[in-house]
Amino acid sequence: MPVVIQVFSDYACPYCYLGNVIVRRAAAHTGVEIVHRAFQLPPIADEASERVAARIADGWRNSILPLAQTLGLEMRQPARAPLTRRAHEAAAWARTQGAFEPFQQALFQAVFAEHKDVNEMSVLREIAWRVGLHPQALESALHEQQQADEVDEDLLIAETYGVTMVPTFIISGHQLRGVQDEAKLRRVIELARDGKLDAEAKKLPHLPITIKPSPANGPSSTNGGQTSHA
Repeated sequence: MPVVIQVFSDYACPYCYLGNVIVRRAAAHTGVEIVHRAFQLPPIADEASERVAARIADGWRNSILPLAQTLGLEMRQPARAPLTRRAHEAAAWARTQGAFEPFQQALFQAVFAEHKDVNEMSVLREIAWRVGLHPQALESALHEQQQADEVDEDLLIAETYGVTMVPTFIISGHQLRGVQDEAKLRRVIELARDGKLDAEAKKLPHLPITIKPSPANGPSSTNGGQTSHA
């Protein structure tokens, strides 16, 4: 049976960048369809406590950077997390132009490799040009809020599913929260395709699945998405 993965993510979330790479690799092996949906994490105040800052830095050091290296991604911790509503609308517009995947990838790279603010129109125009789209057409679409309803619908769908962290993957009604091991993700896809996921989920109370960091697992493990920016 056809299987669709709904992926809820935010461009301010480094785990979403990592998770996007893994889900695309899993899709390449299984032929599953990916539906990307917008999610907005609450902003972190500039005066965040030292404890929060230390937790974020620890996540980068022990989870994000080791997994990024394993996946071959260049990533650096940005000085601050950008607002992402405009970026989500820009990506939705890029979807109408048949260029969602390269545009999404460029957004993540802008945040986590180039330290650019994807809330700035000039950055979004540059990304549009880079992926072969017309920058002025994108700017007009954003000014006219052409994709605002689509993004609002994604946020409503996330609320309906009870999504509270990103990345979250929904397959046949089951939520997998946080960055997933590719082999496990492919296994869940196969179970869903065979119509066996519901039965298997009853035997696996750990669904939703979240990969936890473990020295025994090495750099391929991560603590998944967070409800706060990193």
